[in-house]
Amino acid sequence: MAYEIKTMSIPTHSWLQLLTILVMTTLASLSQANVSVPSAQKQQAWSFSGPLNIDPLNISGLVVTQQFTALASDEGQSIELFTFQQTEQKKWKSLATVPLSQKDDELDIEALAWQAPYLYAIGSHGVKRKKLKAGLSQKQNEKRLETVVREPARHQLFRIKLDDQLKVMETHSLSLDSILQQEDILKPFSKLPSKENGIDIEALAIDEKGRLLVGFRGPVLRGNTLPVLRLKLNKREFAVKKHKLLYLHTDNGGGLRGMSETENGFLILSGPVGNQSMPYQVALWSGENALKGKDQPSGAVKTLCHLPTSAGKPEGIQFISQSHKLIEFMIVQDGLPNGQPTLFSCPSR
Repeated sequence: MAYEIKTMSIPTHSWLQLLTILVMTTLASLSQANVSVPSAQKQQAWSFSGPLNIDPLNISGLVVTQQFTALASDEGQSIELFTFQQTEQKKWKSLATVPLSQKDDELDIEALAWQAPYLYAIGSHGVKRKKLKAGLSQKQNEKRLETVVREPARHQLFRIKLDDQLKVMETHSLSLDSILQQEDILKPFSKLPSKENGIDIEALAIDEKGRLLVGFRGPVLRGNTLPVLRLKLNKREFAVKKHKLLYLHTDNGGGLRGMSETENGFLILSGPVGNQSMPYQVALWSGENALKGKDQPSGAVKTLCHLPTSAGKPEGIQFISQSHKLIEFMIVQDGLPNGQPTLFSCPSR
């Protein structure tokens, strides 16, 4: 069977329109490429003079001060303090291990913050669903999925008072559960497993007025909205006097994985709520309520850079220094030996 092939002529003006569209599309693509988020530049990895006394493969938070460094692990009951050892290679030397509980319960410490003389450590305050096991039957695994576990030991905020010699003077703790229940937006998420967009605290910082800022890996709310719980503490006793929810937005749609005070705001590290694949992002937040709206403050959140792909999971960030062109910060990662503390830099924009 023979087919007749017909050709169609296109008017010159239509060709010009098509060419114009192609050129505009190309220019738009080039423009987007030029304003794309840069990758952080790896500067230097720091090391330790000896083995860690906390779980070295589950480092979840850090604080670096002029006097000491503290590391947290989300496995176990302790945090570890280090002093800086100046050698040919920058190293940290273990100073003390600070136990936060005398029991074997896992505290799930996810973040640290420092304001002399207090070192703060916070647990995830999340519940968890049992993991599936390949060696079990479908019926057995379905039963595991039905089980959601709440472990009170994970629901604690600690305040550790240190003296001038960095020795522990006293340790107090409290739970934020009652406050989370008072916040109508957060309350429904308190019963959801942490890796299923339930409550999962992973960031902690202190503002210029001494108020704690508690950042959530989950939930991520509609519109990539991230809640931050601001806490004003009682001066006489370790208790929360006032609390307020603030909000911010990130470009990658991830939850907060770390937070650190800077000279003019806070560095925030964001990444996946669960195990989905997405880049880890570093941004600068002014500390203001940045919820979208006609009265949203301009420039409250500025995306700085993405972290390079890694075998680990970035879970702690510490601001180091800032110049007119660059911001330097340190990252520790869950899943890498000793958290592999590494110095990065990215344009300050």
